[in-house]
Amino acid sequence: MTMQTIGARVFSGRFALVGASLLAASVLTIGCTNVEKDGGGSTTGTAGTINVQIGAAGSATAGAGDAGSSGSAGVSPGSAGSSDSAGAAGGAGTTGVAGAAGATDIGAAGTTGAAGAVVMSQPCAAPGAPLITDFGTGKTSVGAAYKGADTGLAAPMTSTATGALVINLDTGVPTTPYPYAYVGLPFAACTGAGAYTGVKFNIGGTLSEGCTIQFSAVDQAHSTAANHGTCTIANCYPSSARFDLPATPTDVTVLFTDQTGGGADPSAAALDPAHLLNIQWQVNPATGTTGGCKGTVTIDNVTFL
Repeated sequence: MTMQTIGARVFSGRFALVGASLLAASVLTIGCTNVEKDGGGSTTGTAGTINVQIGAAGSATAGAGDAGSSGSAGVSPGSAGSSDSAGAAGGAGTTGVAGAAGATDIGAAGTTGAAGAVVMSQPCAAPGAPLITDFGTGKTSVGAAYKGADTGLAAPMTSTATGALVINLDTGVPTTPYPYAYVGLPFAACTGAGAYTGVKFNIGGTLSEGCTIQFSAVDQAHSTAANHGTCTIANCYPSSARFDLPATPTDVTVLFTDQTGGGADPSAAALDPAHLLNIQWQVNPATGTTGGCKGTVTIDNVTFL
């Protein structure tokens, strides 16, 4: 069976070290005269000493962000003068100036990293058997068929009354550049088919001239959150593999590696069979005033391989 591939168009945060010079402490001695007369004599008392000490400035070291040490307070008032009357009390020493607070060097905030692509850390549960569905025995891992079509086109009609999936198409004339109509089967839960290589199905039917058909296994990376996927870009749709529709029912195999194209996050461009959500068939009607897609397609015995 000749396999061709085309793209699909479906939904679904250093520290800077700064040295600071230490200001040496200075001591000043200031004299003061005190005179007292007693019987004509005078005794001059020794002037009290005023000690003034300016506290050393604290060291300011930038980078660590700690404040500089406070300067020491000045020495207590000067001593009283000698005999007779006391010399004038020395003034209180000047309080030392507190050292300047060390500068704090706060590093610039780090640039926010771009959001990482969503990565599925664990595969979904593997199917219990290769059979996906045969539409007749009740042995199935998929739900009821879903369907849809491009703007202005009629969606396909489906039936499983005969024990196979019968799809009837009459889309009408397309009015968009890339028209499509599709039928799909959703898995009951995310399915991990990583142990398999593809999907096989029995298919046959006829389609009007210019109408083509393709198959897609649809994974989470190519589906929007609304469809239980992880795709965050505006245009999400599955990769696909085109095949020739046989007139009589024939087994057709599509390998997962046959699928190309699709719209998904760049880091998840390839199909990931470990996280499958559904499978689907899509027809692409011919364009033009007499275009559209009419016909019937029958599908049966869908399995992993």
